[in-house]
Amino acid sequence: MLFLCISHSLAQEPVYFSASSFEQGSDFAPDESPKHQVHLDAFSLDATEISIREFEEFVQEGWRNDANWSPEGLKWKEKNPQGAGAKHRAAGRTSNHPVVAVTWYEADAYCRWKGGSLPTEAQWEYAACRSQKPGRFAWGDDEMMEAPWYSAGKYGHLQGVLTEEVNDAPPEQRSKDGLYHTTGNVWEWTADWYHANSYQRTETHNPTGMKSGTWKTLRGGSFMNLPSYCTCTHREPARPDRVAYTTGFRCAYPGATK
Repeated sequence: MLFLCISHSLAQEPVYFSASSFEQGSDFAPDESPKHQVHLDAFSLDATEISIREFEEFVQEGWRNDANWSPEGLKWKEKNPQGAGAKHRAAGRTSNHPVVAVTWYEADAYCRWKGGSLPTEAQWEYAACRSQKPGRFAWGDDEMMEAPWYSAGKYGHLQGVLTEEVNDAPPEQRSKDGLYHTTGNVWEWTADWYHANSYQRTETHNPTGMKSGTWKTLRGGSFMNLPSYCTCTHREPARPDRVAYTTGFRCAYPGATK
């Protein structure tokens, strides 16, 4: 067996966000500025990151259906017919932990299979920054929180893939709307191409970023990152074919899911 039985109940309904405007960006880093007003239509976002069990269901039921893949994803799948493989996706953890070692192409295909898409950067940031108290993290601005991030310092040593189960976060570490692990645990793929000057554009209604690029954008930080990488506005570039034990995803859906 590649992973054991789950120890927590699984199904969580996606969280609904009504149409709204918000200020995207920050003054913390050049690629997060300038701050700018964005309007989003209503959407829903998975309350939790996609688990190993959920992704392996896709492998069994949806992987071989080419309709679930983008043209670029199909080219990638032809060269990588098994992806990283179930053993790497599980990385020695139980099946309710977030799936890791998935590329952007696989995450995109999974969300298509589920009837959704990867969230845009704007959708992800709006949802993640709706914190319990004003601040950079789901709970506010306290860096002393015992969160699933790397607090041992720059020169510490990690001994494994130290994620938390997807729905295992105390109430004080969830967002105001009940999202789990938007701070740390695993990086999350978004739909957008990464460009350092993305926010110089004037796109304000449901922005989707540049139409092409070299890197996609990751959000949220991971169990291996210091708090400064885990803020709700931090943007991290990664090649879409990147495979890493620190990277997973969640999906977005238009409007309400019911």
